[in-house]
Amino acid sequence: MDTSLLELVQRILWAVSFIAVGGTLALMFFLVFAQSIIGSKTIHSQLDRLLHQIEQANQQLKQIAKHIEQDKDKSDDES
Repeated sequence: MDTSLLELVQRILWAVSFIAVGGTLALMFFLVFAQSIIGSKTIHSQLDRLLHQIEQANQQLKQIAKHIEQDKDKSDDES
């Protein structure tokens, strides 16, 4: 075989092994950290939903307080 052909094959094998090692490291990184990354997104979305529910509860409490105050004013006017 020609030496230039051998050098070409050697360079191709080196590049393929470099890509394979890089892919393996990326896969290991994903498998190790995927749970924490996905978990933090899930927690963030749950906190957003909880914040929305708290805001709704606050609005309802304000409405209840307003109605109670109106009822109290009506009873004071009648007395």
